[in-house]
Amino acid sequence: MKNIFNTIKKAVLPLLGVVLIASCGDEHDFTPYEANAPENAANVKFIHAAVGAAGTNFQVNYFMGTEKISSVGVTVGLPVGITMGSVYPVTLYSLVQSGDQPFSAVTPKIAATATVAEIPAVDRFVGKLVTEKGKYYSNFLIGSLPNVTPVTYSTYQVNDDFSTALDKTKAYIRFINVISNTPVAGYDLGIIKTTSISGATPVVTKEIQTYKNVTFKGGNEVFIPIEAQDPNDARGYQIQLRVAGSATNNPTLAAPALVANLANSGTGILVPRAGRVYTIFCRGFAGGLSVGAPSTTVNIPAIGWYTNK
Repeated sequence: MKNIFNTIKKAVLPLLGVVLIASCGDEHDFTPYEANAPENAANVKFIHAAVGAAGTNFQVNYFMGTEKISSVGVTVGLPVGITMGSVYPVTLYSLVQSGDQPFSAVTPKIAATATVAEIPAVDRFVGKLVTEKGKYYSNFLIGSLPNVTPVTYSTYQVNDDFSTALDKTKAYIRFINVISNTPVAGYDLGIIKTTSISGATPVVTKEIQTYKNVTFKGGNEVFIPIEAQDPNDARGYQIQLRVAGSATNNPTLAAPALVANLANSGTGILVPRAGRVYTIFCRGFAGGLSVGAPSTTVNIPAIGWYTNK
């Protein structure tokens, strides 16, 4: 019996070790296609930030050649893609073959119904995805002016270099602008940390304005440190998209210097945690756009962000 037990132990322990190695570790990357990850992989996040023609937006799926590299759930009978403003994957990165690879963003076909004709698939962008083995990237799908015909689409890719994010007591941020009709002076990014007591008006305690006059496809690839929020505190920083040169201590965004449509969409709350790395980006269309006309609610400038690490 003892010999049988020893035989089983010798067979099982190496397998258990493999399982533990594969399932443990903070750096393990459970990306959607990790099981079939290419040998020479690069790491890419895809951000759909393209306003559709006349303000009519669209969904996309991403392909390298004929292989779909984005994965979105499908409602019965209706192919679904990534919506405008969304990031894929939400956490971590997609592993893709490095080098110069054929790449496209395609709006999925919608099948015909009894009352509606089939809507064919549409190629929004066809080109290349250029990456290097082991490196990290953010790839933004962007468009030319959506109120001018024809609208063309392209990608804007930035390096996600974490070599500056060394202090684990800090959080790190950067700001990227992908609003195609950004004013000539660009936008400023205001960051406000507030403290509050239950039932009291929030009190502004810190104002950080690092990014100024950021124009279309502008910003900085480099991540910079900011003070991280205490692990037990869920209150965050208010992130404000501002007209260049507007007041730095204006948490309501109601100053006359601000353009219309920024007041409702140009703010958000980010809770930066120690050791984390974030990209903040602005998208939309200055003045808003819906069915070819200015809008106060549709495609207005808005702020988004995602966690890089």
